[in-house]
Amino acid sequence: MLFKKKEAQQTTSMTKQEQQAQTTIQNLIPLHDLENGMLITPDLRMVQCLKVSAINLELTSNLELNDLFETFEGYLITLTYPVQFTNVSMPVDLSQYIAKKERIYESTINPHKRRLLQSYIKHLKEYEISQEIMQRQRFIIFSEQIEEDTAEGRHDVFLALKERREEVISNMVQLGLEAEPVTNLDIVRYLHTLFDYNGAQVRPIDSLEIAQIIEGGRAHEKKQAEKANS
Repeated sequence: MLFKKKEAQQTTSMTKQEQQAQTTIQNLIPLHDLENGMLITPDLRMVQCLKVSAINLELTSNLELNDLFETFEGYLITLTYPVQFTNVSMPVDLSQYIAKKERIYESTINPHKRRLLQSYIKHLKEYEISQEIMQRQRFIIFSEQIEEDTAEGRHDVFLALKERREEVISNMVQLGLEAEPVTNLDIVRYLHTLFDYNGAQVRPIDSLEIAQIIEGGRAHEKKQAEKANS
């Protein structure tokens, strides 16, 4: 009886090890789906995220600061739903600027100008991945529960969040700020930065064709289902 009990314990232990071996980092990412710039979490909450500009408070007078804080306080009082304000340190993205300089370099004939451009492009690439250089991005985040995970259920929640989004953007304008919805790619880059800042610096995500992230670690299941249906 003792040997059987030990054997059962070993089997249970092996099963846990096998389950752990199948777990990947994608299973830990709180992303079930992306839809129209909205993040859908594994517990079926649709999340709207807005990028917000900044105000240099050091250049404002005391009177302007008081007016600004009073306006912001008034906005918070009128809120009827939870809102999260967050600042995130993001890698500096110079890819478009570097690509522009590389195109100029390719079309330049003068060898001295080419040498200068080549040196400048190298400097930009080193600057982009420097650990000491980063940019602060500010976000306003709010969400709504999806009661039924159907196309109609998602659409209803989307419309509710869209209405809130317009309200938030309007209030930010009154504060002298600009706010705009993030894209699907912005969301993936945001999560990539939170989970792997160094990787986001050196190898930023440029495409949404990353099933293991978008599918929340279920890419292999999707492929198996497609094979079974074909």
